[in-house]
Amino acid sequence: MKNWLNLLSKYYQRIVNSIAFYPTIIALAFMVFSIFVMRIEFNDLVIELKSNIERVLVHDSNNARLILGTIVGSLISLMVFSFSMVMIVLNRATSTLSPRVIPGLISDKFHQVVLGFYLGSIIYSLILIVNIDAPGVEFSVPSLGIFVSMILAIVCMGLFVYFIHSISQKIQVDFILNDIYKLTKKELEGVDHSNAKKELPNTSDWITCLAKDSGYLKKIDGPGLTEFCKKHDFRLNVKVSIGSFVVKEYPFIEISKELDEDVIDQLSSYFTLYTEERVSDHYLFGFKQISEIAVKALSPGINDPGTAVKAIDLLSDLLTKLMEIDEQNYIPNSKDEPLVFVRPVPFKDVMFQIIVPIREYGKKDVSVLVRLLDCIKHMIYSDIHQKRFTSLLISYVENFLTCSEEYIDNKLDKESINDRLKEVNACLEKENQFQLL
Repeated sequence: MKNWLNLLSKYYQRIVNSIAFYPTIIALAFMVFSIFVMRIEFNDLVIELKSNIERVLVHDSNNARLILGTIVGSLISLMVFSFSMVMIVLNRATSTLSPRVIPGLISDKFHQVVLGFYLGSIIYSLILIVNIDAPGVEFSVPSLGIFVSMILAIVCMGLFVYFIHSISQKIQVDFILNDIYKLTKKELEGVDHSNAKKELPNTSDWITCLAKDSGYLKKIDGPGLTEFCKKHDFRLNVKVSIGSFVVKEYPFIEISKELDEDVIDQLSSYFTLYTEERVSDHYLFGFKQISEIAVKALSPGINDPGTAVKAIDLLSDLLTKLMEIDEQNYIPNSKDEPLVFVRPVPFKDVMFQIIVPIREYGKKDVSVLVRLLDCIKHMIYSDIHQKRFTSLLISYVENFLTCSEEYIDNKLDKESINDRLKEVNACLEKENQFQLL
C-alpha cells in the first residue's frame, strides 16, 4: 500500500508542478460554470433579474454571435501572446542563467492562473455560441451568459496588463536571484536542529540495502519511517545526504538486522527520489542554482561579472546562516529514540560545490576575487567565537590567492586585495594571518 502511495505522490508532484496543471483545472471549472449558466439562464428568477438589467443585455442573435466571436478571437490572441512571453522567459533563463531554475519558473502559479483564465473564458464563450438559436429553447439568446462573458473579457484584459508587468520582472536576473535566495533562506530556517546529535552506533555488521531507483533524494518520511522501524524492531542508517544524487543499485541504507524482501520494499517507499532540483525540496539546490547563475554570468558568452558579484553576496549571507546550523544526525520519534540516523550535508561539501566553480571561472577577474574574499571575511567574522570552520575558511583564502596569483599584476588590484586581507587578518590570530601582497 505504501508503495502505491509513494508512486501516487511522485505523479502528484509532477502534475502539480506542470505548467498545464492550473490552466486545465480552471478550464474545466469554466466549462462546468458555462453549463450551470445555461441551465439557469431561463429560470423564472433569472428572467426577473434580467428584466432589471435590460439595457446591458444582448437580445439579437446576430449581435450575440458577433460579440462572442470577437471575445473568443481576442482572447486567443492574448493567450498565444502570453504563452509566447512565458516561453521567452524560459528560453532566456536557460541561455543566460541556468537550466536548473526552469522548474521554479514553470511552477509560477500566477502565470498558470492567467493562462487558465484565458482558456476558460474561451471555452465558456464557445459553449454560449453553440447555444444561440438552439432548437427547443424558448429564448434563443442566452443574454445573461453573454453579459458574464463580456465581464470575463474585461477581467482578462486586466490580467493581461498585470501579466506584462509580472513577466517584465520575472525576466530580470536580479528578481530570479532574489527569489531563489528567499526560498533557500526559508529552507535553511526550516532545518531541524533543536535536538543534540546522537552517537552513531557501530554499523560494521549491519546489512546494506541498495537503492531501488535513481534520482535526487528529495525527502524522507520521518514519522512514518521511525514508526516502521519501531514496528519491525530495527535501526537504520541513511548513507547519503538529502539532496544527493543516488544511482540505482548504489549502497543506500544500512539496517541493523536482516529483513524479508517485502519489508525492504516497503522500507524503500519512505524515501522519495526524483531527477529535478527544486529549491523548495532542499536548501542545497538553492545554493547550487545561485552558484550556477554566477558561473554562467562569468562565461565568455555572457560576460556579466555584476551578476556574479551579486550572487556571491547572496551566497555569503546564506553560507553564514548555514554555519550557524548544526543539523541533527537522526530523525526522532515521539519518544526521541534514535532509530533512524541520517547524514547531514557537510558544510565543507557545500562550500566546495558552490565556491570552487566561481573561483575557477572568475580567477582572472579581480572584482570577483575581491568579492570572494569579502564572502570569506564575513564567514570568518561570524565564526570568530566558536571557530568551528576557521581553518577551512583560511584554506579557501589561500586557495583564492594561489589560483589568482598570476593574474594580479598591477598596484591598484593588489591594494584592493590587501585591504580585504587586512580585514580578514583582524579576525584571525597572529599565527594564522596572511602576508600582504
